[in-house]
Amino acid sequence: MSTQDRFKRLAEELRAHGVQSEYLSRVEARVTPEQQLENLQAEIAQEVAGALGRTDMRVNLALAELELCKARYEQAAGAPLAQRRALAEAFNAQRQVAQARVRELLIHREAIGFRRNAVLNELYPIPARLALPET
Repeated sequence: MSTQDRFKRLAEELRAHGVQSEYLSRVEARVTPEQQLENLQAEIAQEVAGALGRTDMRVNLALAELELCKARYEQAAGAPLAQRRALAEAFNAQRQVAQARVRELLIHREAIGFRRNAVLNELYPIPARLALPET
């Protein structure tokens, strides 16, 4: 006889005898396998959403850093050539970081089942490389 069957039989007998069992109440308060599965599915979904959110945050931070690199380059319009070149190189390096972060987001989304990822190009546009100033 399974534990579930024993529980049901005991519960019926206790009720038939008018016994309010504190111990039976504890057993009844336990989560059923179906509820455990639902709780586990909700927990997994919550973890997946959290992880996807963290990946998205890394993309946004990389793109914000890219904007800062671009602003520094643009503000150095009259600066010495070596400084502008270094700023252009920094922008291009950060651009590669941003591209990698978007690629990680794409992989993450595909791993959890999102198949329509063309929207990423619209949400996270990556500007073109900066040409290095000639010496």
